[in-house]
Amino acid sequence: MENALKGLILAAGVIITCLVVGLGFYISREANAAATNGTGQISRMNKEFAESDKVMYDGLDVTGSEVINAINKFKNEDIAVKVTTKKSVVYYNRLLSDTDSKIGEVSSASVKDTQTITSNFYINQKAQFTGAILRDANSTIIGISFIQK
Repeated sequence: MENALKGLILAAGVIITCLVVGLGFYISREANAAATNGTGQISRMNKEFAESDKVMYDGLDVTGSEVINAINKFKNEDIAVKVTTKKSVVYYNRLLSDTDSKIGEVSSASVKDTQTITSNFYINQKAQFTGAILRDANSTIIGISFIQK
């Protein structure tokens, strides 16, 4: 009778130990998945924060003076500013190729010409433009497009 009781106690100890170890593995797996998910969210937030100064123009209606400010703002970055007016289409800072899907050479268009009313590059500072973001195949922002309404 005493041996049967010891056997039952030993069996209960083994079962409890297995449950504790199984619970430990389950918690470890869940914590790993939560950490991976959190890392992915932080990466997305960093990307959105880094692109926030460009993405703010996506779908936004701005004036011509704000378009000129954007050209000046991004003049030292590898990003093209495409301005479509009633007169012409001009790329500032960088050129785009392959239907605006690849970044190209440095543009020769000057922001000074945007204020000369006789120039084809003239941007009416009071005209309304709609902004859009241009991305390449890797979803990298390569340009901002402004189209005059």
